[in-house]
Amino acid sequence: QQQQQQQRQPIMSSRTVEVEHRSASACKFSPTHTIITPSQWRIKNDTDTEEDFRSELPTESSMADYAAGGMNTEVDDGNGTTTTTTTHVAKCVALAEGTTIRVAPMERSRGGWDEEHFHEHLRLPEGSNVGKGMVVMLEAIGRECLAIALSPYHSYDLGKTYVVHFGANGNLQTVLRRHVNFNEAVDVSFPSRVCGENNWVPYWIVLQGGKLSAGVGKVPGKNCIGTLDDTMYNMLRSGVDAVRYVGIGNSALQRSARDLRVRNVMVSSIPEHFGLGGIPLEECGFVNILEMGYGSGSGGNSMEEGGGGAVPTEAELLAEYEKERAKAKARAAKFGVEYKEPAPDAFMKWSEARRLRMNPEKGFITGIDTFSMEEKAKADARKERFAKDERKRKGLDSDEEEIKGEDGEEDMDDDGVDDVAEWEKT
Repeated sequence: QQQQQQQRQPIMSSRTVEVEHRSASACKFSPTHTIITPSQWRIKNDTDTEEDFRSELPTESSMADYAAGGMNTEVDDGNGTTTTTTTHVAKCVALAEGTTIRVAPMERSRGGWDEEHFHEHLRLPEGSNVGKGMVVMLEAIGRECLAIALSPYHSYDLGKTYVVHFGANGNLQTVLRRHVNFNEAVDVSFPSRVCGENNWVPYWIVLQGGKLSAGVGKVPGKNCIGTLDDTMYNMLRSGVDAVRYVGIGNSALQRSARDLRVRNVMVSSIPEHFGLGGIPLEECGFVNILEMGYGSGSGGNSMEEGGGGAVPTEAELLAEYEKERAKAKARAAKFGVEYKEPAPDAFMKWSEARRLRMNPEKGFITGIDTFSMEEKAKADARKERFAKDERKRKGLDSDEEEIKGEDGEEDMDDDGVDDVAEWEKT
């Protein structure tokens, strides 16, 4: 009986239970601390011990002094050289460990930003100086269009909410934007390849002094994609309009839109030890996760043998795309015209442009966006032309005035069917 009772007892595991939710509103966010070192920022977890940091974490009463002064740690590299690093701790609000958020395309599921993309606890920690700024860190895996919103409330507030779109335009750009109204926006876009559908990629967002910056990596400020300067709004806005909450969305469009997953979300204020200058930013130009080691295993970063020899890698295609961008900028500056981002298929083979856009559809793809304004105009022109051809086939002259009957109605065929209307139905 004792053996049977022992067999019935559940085996307790130390592993974290993995949980997946369909929105941020269904998740649990709780206050904790973030460990800040020169090599990474990370969320404190239950497995952190004194051996990991060479010292115990500070108490709540000494947190302010500790955050300002930091803790010096001596690390031996094994060759007799000792390196001293400083570790800081800051308050933050984080997603529960082992939790993943699966975010569906917003336009298709909710028609845009919705309350389900926010959470009342996904915000700056209590007691934070909201006027000083905000730091957001997370990891995501997806093909394109990771959207992170910074809002004064736990909902999207038009005119007061910042949104960062990682991997917009088919994972070719990152857009930083604040919509002033439905038709106008303050925004800036930067060419980049920052989304990966086979590996978790870390991202960071920093808002300080009215400047919104975004980048890739585990250290905010490094590998900065670009910055949106909105200092004028920051000086004129009221204190209640300072951002406090964070929303997690998916701005992918069209039929190729896919879900993306997010984990390890962390929100904190600008740590005190950075002083009045805030977090230093290191602009690095064109950011490509393939060169940072996050895009390996995607299948597009290796040389393949085709019928015409070696196929260029994605890194080579991106380098070619960057060259064409530089040429387009030079031409715009020379002739004094507005610069427009060149489309990849304007100077690449169709197959190479398709690979650069990372289209996930299987089989034969035409490469035509049937939802674009240009294609809709072509469809309307074809429709009008087919209608004229049908009228001519029936003996009607499209250039003459329409023949009216005695009752003022247009003449129909003998069977009383309007050919154009019938064609539109088919």
